[in-house]
Amino acid sequence: MKKSFLLLPLVLVAISLTSFAHINSKVDPRAEQAFNKEFAGASNVTWTTAGNFLKASFVWANYQAVAYYNNDAELVVCVRGLFFNQLPLTVIRSVERNFKNADMLEIREITNDDGVNYAIVLEYKNRKYHVRVNSIGEILEQEKLKK
Repeated sequence: MKKSFLLLPLVLVAISLTSFAHINSKVDPRAEQAFNKEFAGASNVTWTTAGNFLKASFVWANYQAVAYYNNDAELVVCVRGLFFNQLPLTVIRSVERNFKNADMLEIREITNDDGVNYAIVLEYKNRKYHVRVNSIGEILEQEKLKK
């Protein structure tokens, strides 16, 4: 009886390790190598597919982030969550000027070949908006969302 109690945790660990190995075996080794080089020290890495892209969700430098790789194992876009006070001052001033006293619901920093942009979901005067702002504070896009 005691042997079965000791054996059960070992079996569960073996099953879970096999499961994780199966998930990781689907990752393109080139993308995984590029990821490890670009985001050394990342933790809680999980790989999934998103359309034609490989998606790595992870924590890096205390930020929750997502990186997308194309079929050639090239980093296409990286997204990380931010707090409002972590935005560049030009972006903060622009948002505050255009949406005075708005409630910030979600903020994402998006880095790709076009540079760095910020996607912000906010509530202003009882309406929700999705706003895209570039790094110098220009509002590139503003869309009213349904509540």
